[in-house]
Amino acid sequence: MDQVIDLPLIVNGVARYADGPQDDDVHLLRFESGAAVRIPQFHRSHLDEIHAAGPALDAELAELSSAEIITFLGKVGELWDARRLAARMFVRRHAHTLTQFPDVMMERDYETIGHFLAQRWHLYDQIESEFGDQRILDEWLPVQMSYRRAYPRGLVLHYLVGNLPLASMYSLCRGMVTKNRSIAKLPSRDPISPVGLALAVLEVDPQHPVSRALSLPYWPHGDAVGDAAIASVDAACVWGGEAAVRSVRSKLGVNVPLAEYGPRHSASVVDLTDADVREAAMRVVEDAAFYDQEACFNTQRVFVKGDTTAFVAAARDAFATFTGNLPFVTENRDVLANRSALLAEASFRGFPSTVTPDWAVVELPLGTTDLPHPLGRTLFVHPVEDLGDVARHLDRHSQTLSVHPWRITTEHRDRWAAAGADRLVEAGFSRMPRAGFTHDGSLGMHTLVRLVSIERSWDDPGRYYTRRTDAAQHYLVDRYDRVRATMQADDLAAVGTDPRPAPAEGEQR
Repeated sequence: MDQVIDLPLIVNGVARYADGPQDDDVHLLRFESGAAVRIPQFHRSHLDEIHAAGPALDAELAELSSAEIITFLGKVGELWDARRLAARMFVRRHAHTLTQFPDVMMERDYETIGHFLAQRWHLYDQIESEFGDQRILDEWLPVQMSYRRAYPRGLVLHYLVGNLPLASMYSLCRGMVTKNRSIAKLPSRDPISPVGLALAVLEVDPQHPVSRALSLPYWPHGDAVGDAAIASVDAACVWGGEAAVRSVRSKLGVNVPLAEYGPRHSASVVDLTDADVREAAMRVVEDAAFYDQEACFNTQRVFVKGDTTAFVAAARDAFATFTGNLPFVTENRDVLANRSALLAEASFRGFPSTVTPDWAVVELPLGTTDLPHPLGRTLFVHPVEDLGDVARHLDRHSQTLSVHPWRITTEHRDRWAAAGADRLVEAGFSRMPRAGFTHDGSLGMHTLVRLVSIERSWDDPGRYYTRRTDAAQHYLVDRYDRVRATMQADDLAAVGTDPRPAPAEGEQR
C-alpha cells in the first residue's frame, strides 16, 4: 500500500477514528491507485446509540425553522468555499486518489456543493419547486379545503454510490434540509466525499442538531448490523446498480418509502441542419465525458440528423480538447478490460471506430442495440432522418436527453417524454440541473417527508357544496333517508337489470 487514509465512523455527529495502526477492528478498503482507506467497523452498539438518541434529537430538529437550518448550512458553504475548513482541504488532498477522477473534476464538484450551500436561495428554491412553497416544513399552508405541512420521517437511509461525488453530498443535503436524521452507508468507491462534507458540518458546530443528526458508517454487503440498520429506518433512498436497489428494497420495513436512483442511460439529439457542427460536438462530448461516463445523465449515444461524418470529425477534436483539460486517469482494470473488449467487438463487426486510450467514437446504424456500451468516454453515433423517431429508442430506463439546438425541443418534446425521457436539457449542461428539475421522474425530497393535511370543518362548505344549517344532520342522517326513497321509487321491471346487449333475432342468451 502506498498510502493509508484514516476515515472516521460518524455516529450521532461524533467522529470516531481507528485506535492506531494496530487496531484490527476496522475495514480496510484498497484502491487501484495503491491507496487504502481504514475506517472503524460499524457495530450493533453504534446502531443502538443512533436509535437511543432519536426521540430527543427529533424533537430538537423539529424546533428548528428552515431558515435556521439553511443559514447554518450557508455558513458551512461559505467556509468550504473559502477553503478555511480542514475537511475541505482533506478532500482536496485525497479524494482524486481514491476515485481516480481527475483532481480538477473533483474540485468542480466540491465547488458546486459549496456554492449550493453558501448561496442559500438554492435550498429555498429546491423546497419551493418540489412542494410549491418554501415554508412547507415550518407552517400549515392553505390548500383548497385543507391545510398542509411537511414533517420529517425520522431516520433516513442514504445508500450512497461512489461514481458521482456530488450525488452523495447532495443526498445528505436533502436529509439535512428536511429535518431528518441521516444514516448514510458509505460507498466503497468514494467514501471520502460524503465524509468530507459531514466533517465540515461538524467542524463548523459539532453541537448543532443538524450535526448530531449525521451518522456515516461503512458496512460490506450482507453485514448483519448493516441489514438491521436498513430494516430500522423510516425512509430510504438508494443510489446504485440493480443489485443494490433490489437488496435495499428487500430489507426495508412495511410502509417505509423508498426513492430508487438505479441504473439509467442517457442520450443526446443533434440537428446539424440547424446547428454549427463544432459547437454541437463540443456540447455532446461535455455531456458524455464528464465523470468518465459513469453518471446516469452522461450521454452514451447521440442521434444525429445531418452529416454524421462531419460530426464524428468534430467529436474527435472535442474529445482531444476535453482530455487536455480532464485526462482519463483511471487505472481500474475491470473498467479498462471491459472497454477494450467491447471496442474490439465493435471493430470486429465492422463498425467505423476511432479508439484512443482516452476516448472512443463508434458509428452505428440506427437500431443497433446488441452491442453493450463500454462507457469509459465512448460515444456511439447513430444517424437519424426524423428526430421524432428518437422516441423509438427511449424506454423506462432512459433518464436525460440533451438537445442541440435547443429550439427543436418544442417540436419533439411530447414524443420523447411519452417514450421515456425523464429530463430534457440543453446539450452541454446535463450535469447542471436547474431549479425545478425532476430526479428520475420524481421529486427527491417527497420521499423524505410526510405530507400531513388538516381538513377544514364542514361549517365551511367551500365553493362546491351548499351551505347547510346543520351539515352533520344533512350528510350523516338525512341523506340516508333520501337514498332509501330513491331506491324505493326505482322501476326495476321497466328498465331491466341485465346490462348485456339484447340477443339477435333467433339467438338465445
